[in-house]
Amino acid sequence: MKSILLAFVFVAVSVYAQDPGIDFGQQAAQQATQQAIQMQQQQIQISNQVIQQMNDVSSLYFPQSSGPVIGIAATPTFSVKSGKVAPDTIVTMQSATHYATIYFTTDGWTPNANSPRYTAPIHITGETHIQAIAIGPNTLRSPVARVDYWTQSPQLPAAPAEPAQPILIQDGMLRAGTPLRLATSAEVNSKSAEVGDKVPLVLDQEVKAGDKVVAAEGTPVDAVLTVADPAGRRLAGDLVFEVRSFGVEGKIVQLSGREILEGGTGHDHQDAVINPKMIVMATVAADTKLTP
Repeated sequence: MKSILLAFVFVAVSVYAQDPGIDFGQQAAQQATQQAIQMQQQQIQISNQVIQQMNDVSSLYFPQSSGPVIGIAATPTFSVKSGKVAPDTIVTMQSATHYATIYFTTDGWTPNANSPRYTAPIHITGETHIQAIAIGPNTLRSPVARVDYWTQSPQLPAAPAEPAQPILIQDGMLRAGTPLRLATSAEVNSKSAEVGDKVPLVLDQEVKAGDKVVAAEGTPVDAVLTVADPAGRRLAGDLVFEVRSFGVEGKIVQLSGREILEGGTGHDHQDAVINPKMIVMATVAADTKLTP
């Protein structure tokens, strides 16, 4: 009996060894399992990246509160309505939300929690465009308030902007934290833009080492859209981009900067449109040697 069982096992093992389909089936199953695990890991990685982008953007719009969100901050109001005003007119802002902080911009970009805080009245000495938001304790960011002022007839040409002074570097080193003025060079519209698109940016000032220009005005700057939403029935379009770097003499200067632009929210919600010659401020992210 024992001999018969041994013979049977031997035959079975021999058949298994001679049937490559059995090994192939196991290998195929293992490969399918590995591919499924890899796809799941990729999906998790993509989801984490999306969540990180959302957190990065939301940190600019919403406060880091320790309690529950209890509402939306009241939209800031201005002491003077849009229109022509006398030179040196004083404008104040306030929000009905208790202890709200007001952030504002005058350069055309939508304000966020990194924008200048309103701490004193604003003196209007020429054409001025103000956008403001309010953020209160445990509240979401308010809608954007906008006003436009001018001190002379709108038909008269506005005074040209003062050119930026050159950035002077010592020892050939462009230091981390150095502010650089950039400018947009073409239109970008949230109606057609997509995440990952390049935002046309150039240096708006020279970088010089002594009398030598090491980075000329007009040098292209790498910037990419991280948010691009067209206007909808209930929401205005918006654009968010990050400033990354520019190249000079075969070297890469890493930059840090971000801007947000929302479309209008009047009767009809509008797309966000980045126009040419809008000023963007960025800072050098790391010490970079530009000259020997």
